[in-house]
Amino acid sequence: MLKYGVMLGVLALLLTAYTIHSQEKGIIIINNDSDYLLSDVKAKYTSAKRVDALGNLPAHTSYTYKIHYTDSEDSVSIHYTDHEQRTRSVTAVPYAGKYDKQSYVVNIN
Repeated sequence: MLKYGVMLGVLALLLTAYTIHSQEKGIIIINNDSDYLLSDVKAKYTSAKRVDALGNLPAHTSYTYKIHYTDSEDSVSIHYTDHEQRTRSVTAVPYAGKYDKQSYVVNIN
């Protein structure tokens, strides 16, 4: 019974954090919805050739990443290593421009 109360509390906290962050512009919220640690998480910019190492993302947690805009348009993908040591990537921002700041959510299962 206590386990369900803790789970409900964690879900409420995540929902509150998501609601607060979803109002911000120029961010990527990375949600690790899996039961496993994601390691070596990185944000890679296609045009700018920029790579930001974000570290590890524990199971059932979120990370808010601020997009670094340049004078030209760019795209951002999230790269990580899963629990089976396979490198994966997902496009987080297909098109980003500093004149059109948006917020994005990436859910990794």
